[in-house]
Amino acid sequence: MSSKGKYTYYYFNIRARGEFIRWILAASGLPWEDRRIEMQEWQTLKPTIPGNAVPYLVTPEGYQLRQSEAIARYVAKKGGLVPTDDLAAYKCDAIVDTVMIDMFDAVVKFMPLKSPEERAKGFQNWNELAGPKFYGIIDQWVKESRSGYLVGDRMTWADLTVACIVNSLELIDEIKASQDAYPDVKAFAERIAQSGKVQDYLKTRPAGLFQF
Repeated sequence: MSSKGKYTYYYFNIRARGEFIRWILAASGLPWEDRRIEMQEWQTLKPTIPGNAVPYLVTPEGYQLRQSEAIARYVAKKGGLVPTDDLAAYKCDAIVDTVMIDMFDAVVKFMPLKSPEERAKGFQNWNELAGPKFYGIIDQWVKESRSGYLVGDRMTWADLTVACIVNSLELIDEIKASQDAYPDVKAFAERIAQSGKVQDYLKTRPAGLFQF
């Protein structure tokens, strides 16, 4: 299931919980293949994937890796995107957990197909409570930075993860305006998105079945 000499990354043709790994793979400079799974092929492919779930990564050596944050951290280490200092590495872990567990889970509570009334209530909760809470946290991280990066003086997987989720949430019309009160957060995410290898990936990224 792996391409010789490459990391093969399996995830649906959407962003959601798997897109930040694509950003990290792109920034890492590691050779990789973006194996996007279309919904119509999933039932056939599913039994061939350990755990019957994605994200899923096959390394050039044939190792089969699961769990999104664990995959992301592994790739980031291989690509030099995790600090060697233990405290700095912890700070990256804490940032990623805040964004990909706490913040992301607050979003997906109202993203599944529900009644219009339930979705409207979910959007309102995000715009009035959850959005300001999490964007406020990110805004503080950005303002405290002296280097332009969230941890240390060069890009880490924490920067990529934060920028990816901010970039993705801009696509949800009902909540994208909640970012407007945090121009520093938007500027930070845009700057990371425009960094060389990430920008190259975004220019060629196919349109997903769902934008988020």
